[in-house]
Amino acid sequence: MRHIVLVLSTFLFSILGISQESISITYTGNMGVHIIHEQSSVLIDGLHTKYGDDYLFPSKDLVHKINYELKPDAILFTHHHGDHFSSQLSKNYLELNRKAVLFGAHQITKNFTDHRERIFTITTKDYIKQTTKINDFSVSGVKINHAGKRHVSVENVGYIVNFNGKKVLHVGDTNWLEEINLFNQLRLVDESIDIAIIPYWMLLHKNTVELLKKNINPKHVVATHISPKIPPNELVELKRKYPKIYFLTTLDEQIQIPL
Repeated sequence: MRHIVLVLSTFLFSILGISQESISITYTGNMGVHIIHEQSSVLIDGLHTKYGDDYLFPSKDLVHKINYELKPDAILFTHHHGDHFSSQLSKNYLELNRKAVLFGAHQITKNFTDHRERIFTITTKDYIKQTTKINDFSVSGVKINHAGKRHVSVENVGYIVNFNGKKVLHVGDTNWLEEINLFNQLRLVDESIDIAIIPYWMLLHKNTVELLKKNINPKHVVATHISPKIPPNELVELKRKYPKIYFLTTLDEQIQIPL
């Protein structure tokens, strides 16, 4: 009987066009995420080392898991700060996984003299998206300014990973930056984003809901870069205020987002 029900359910899903598709996201600390869609996966800002007590970083066991189990097809880095990027861990990964590729701005890619055919540099002179096809997905990199006046020289790159029409946006360490009309220049709202991965401080703006709708309009939002020292009541309040947003706070935590 259970077999008949399963067959009928599958049949109904197929004729009605109902998708059972999903994207899996595993947290590796700060803004680090491993994203899986079907047989393809990418790691964004996922290989970094201890940066300070206010930051999470992948343990040796989690790095081993990335290298030997998760084995992403591409490792992407938004910028060169130590809470997002480790040159040595990245080089180790490329040595172990000879088909994997790496994306980053020049401040990242200048660290790699080997494997040049597997290194992709995203230019940050303007806000033009640069797209590369990798296996069954594509990666579009674009300049997205780093938050904070003291970081104006940091080459921060945002990424749109397109898994057969399902798009995941990762913005790195940015903010709304209304003073430079950042998101008007990026035109991300035109990209039909399914999942937006943002630093949690973008939720602290008084008009967050309007800004998300106007500037990105994603179907789902994932908040990251939450300090392990955040007062518990502040985190509870954020989750209460945004009940439909996913909050990543625990290393190796995995969420499944239906599409």
